[in-house]
Amino acid sequence: MFTLETKDLILRDIQPSDLQKHIYWLTEETEWWNWDASYWYLQNLKGNNLNEEIKKQTEGLKNFIEMIGRKNPDATRYAFEIEEKSSGEVIGFISCYCIDSNYENTDDDANYAFGIDIPEEKFRNKGYGYQAFSAAINYYKSHGINEVFAQTWSGNESMIQLAKKLGFKLINVRKGIREHNGQKFDALTFKI
Repeated sequence: MFTLETKDLILRDIQPSDLQKHIYWLTEETEWWNWDASYWYLQNLKGNNLNEEIKKQTEGLKNFIEMIGRKNPDATRYAFEIEEKSSGEVIGFISCYCIDSNYENTDDDANYAFGIDIPEEKFRNKGYGYQAFSAAINYYKSHGINEVFAQTWSGNESMIQLAKKLGFKLINVRKGIREHNGQKFDALTFKI
């Protein structure tokens, strides 16, 4: 299993034992959906629709875990589980997706955008996001990914502050294209 370490954290490959924690974040500890725009749609799902989406997400995670299990230990990683050293608890994850020159999601191997989630509030505001994202950026750069992107929305002050603290520069603003809880927000793209 691949690992990176910081002062307080271990960034590592996802394991089968992590599946229950991810299901918990999809079913119980859901406040984090407010901050990750890619999960906003789940807030509007109810009953069978929500259950079906959770099943779909769970199957996707199982497939991802199997794929990671087959990876060569030396292969570049594009996702990490974030584990707190002192408790051994998985507290979040870093994931990657590709964006094109217009900063839109693409299936092409283009520009790499990374995101971080720490779903449980008790693990926030401890500097863990900075430690984890900083270690991941250093890892990506050491593997030839020289331009690292991050995307968020104008209401996510924590991510905006983290990006600035890490040295990201705001390179694109798309006005009013995100809607959350009846309000319009800007989509923001940063680069380091």
